Amino acid sequence: MKEFSYRTREADIDGLDGRAFDVLIIGGGIIGAGIANTLAEAGISVILVDKGDFAGATSSGSSKMIHGGLRYLAQGRINLTRHLLRERNYLESHVDLVKAKNFDILIGDGLWSRLEIITGLFIYRLLGGGAHSRYIRNEGKYPDNVKGYYTFKDCVTDDALLTVYNIVSAHERGAECLNYMRFNGYETKADGIHASLQDMVSRKTCTVKANVLVNCAGSWSRDILEFPVETRNRMKLSKGIHLILPREVYPEENAVVLKSPIDGRQLFLIPRGEVVIAGTTDVFTDEPNDFEVTDRDRHYVLESIKRFAPMASEGKIIGEYAGIRTLYGDSNEPGRMSRDFKLIGGKNTLTVIGGKVTDYRRVSRKASAEICRMLSRKARLSGRPSIPYSRAGGDLISGIVNYECPLSVEDIVRRRTGAFFFSPDSGKSLIRQLDSDLENKLGVMRNNGFFSGQQNR
Repeated sequence: MKEFSYRTREADIDGLDGRAFDVLIIGGGIIGAGIANTLAEAGISVILVDKGDFAGATSSGSSKMIHGGLRYLAQGRINLTRHLLRERNYLESHVDLVKAKNFDILIGDGLWSRLEIITGLFIYRLLGGGAHSRYIRNEGKYPDNVKGYYTFKDCVTDDALLTVYNIVSAHERGAECLNYMRFNGYETKADGIHASLQDMVSRKTCTVKANVLVNCAGSWSRDILEFPVETRNRMKLSKGIHLILPREVYPEENAVVLKSPIDGRQLFLIPRGEVVIAGTTDVFTDEPNDFEVTDRDRHYVLESIKRFAPMASEGKIIGEYAGIRTLYGDSNEPGRMSRDFKLIGGKNTLTVIGGKVTDYRRVSRKASAEICRMLSRKARLSGRPSIPYSRAGGDLISGIVNYECPLSVEDIVRRRTGAFFFSPDSGKSLIRQLDSDLENKLGVMRNNGFFSGQQNR
């Protein structure tokens, strides 16, 4: 495995000015990472840049589920569900970061009826396989308004680490992958796209050339390229927040799918080790940086889950986070908009809108096929991207620093270990450990002061 660290990053940037690539990808979330990994595996030269850390925004702010989207069946989106279930099954079988999880979906007053759920689960099983779901009467496990429940299987993951694994795999295959590298704009010339980049550590700028620019900037996609007014107006942002609570507020092993008594929206309570994740909201926002969890957001989730987790309160919250979904469509209700992805082509540019974590491989293949068409290149994309990277034994933090290119404590705590999301102290004990260890492990970057902790939001 090749070293991929702050040292190699610095060396890569020193030799970057004037270099030419087939493809420049803007955005190091799960979709950009997947496309970079797919193209690199196909032998196409790629540079990927992100103004923050890899998975620094929504790709570390999801519900951390790999699922087919049972509720999409009720919206008539059978093809999307079929695609998602195929990808779920592949990831569960091939990626050790994806684990099966049982979910209880509740029947009763203000919830779902037996008929609609058994019908939905039958189609779900028909599309994705799995065991038959048996109706279980509620005998005290859930509140009195719950008459019973069905249990079905989906999966959970660490969304940020899945992104990082794709980034490292792309790098191993020859792609240049640079976090904290801002895209400042581009010009189209006779020999292709000339893009201006700025290293957010040293503040140095450079120019690279590419034949195709791929816009995977998520909630910032509208800021990267110019779009026709009609297209731009259909690119909408929906914010979802999650609360992290101690397991004592919901000690069950199975996750639960419930309806909010406030507005009937579907929410989840998902046990993850020593914590439980509750969410999510679904409201439009006009601000791509709107990652704040407001009092209103907090109140909505707590009120929605209080029947099932009566101990949950603001005082019990040990962490919270937000993600922004980029959707494409005309609806005035975010819940009615498709969760499928959209490719928007331009002259030597491709923008990818949407795409779920579960579906990132299919999105990556579809986008890569279009990129290869624009390059007039033939490439075998079936079965890609794969993830050859896995962590070796030994000291975890040293391995992360040397092979996963973090540049701050936050990069390690939130996006390389998941300690912020999955530990009962929001990673504070790991931060203390890192503070004592970084002097030796991180050398020059520590001395430069970049490992101070909060380079992102």
